[in-house]
Amino acid sequence: MTYMRITTGRIDSGNVDELRKLAPDLVAAVRRMPGCQSFTGGVDRTSGRTITVSTWDTQEHAGYAAEALGDVVQKIRAAGTQIDPPQVFEVITQ
Repeated sequence: MTYMRITTGRIDSGNVDELRKLAPDLVAAVRRMPGCQSFTGGVDRTSGRTITVSTWDTQEHAGYAAEALGDVVQKIRAAGTQIDPPQVFEVITQ
């Protein structure tokens, strides 16, 4: 089975470029995690809404704690991003 992790959040639209600069570090940190198959992130500049979608080998891998990514999450929060708790789903179609 494959699992997907959806994480939403919010950022002041004036800080989106700062978040974009941090994105490569976030991608690298997530892709180093055990079981990561894919990772994609996006932002709506108008509303400030953010989303990441990733796929994982197991539910346990998908359920990692954000702190496992190291200081990149602290930097993203320092850039003004509010991160909602992640949601994990079993993938039933692709």
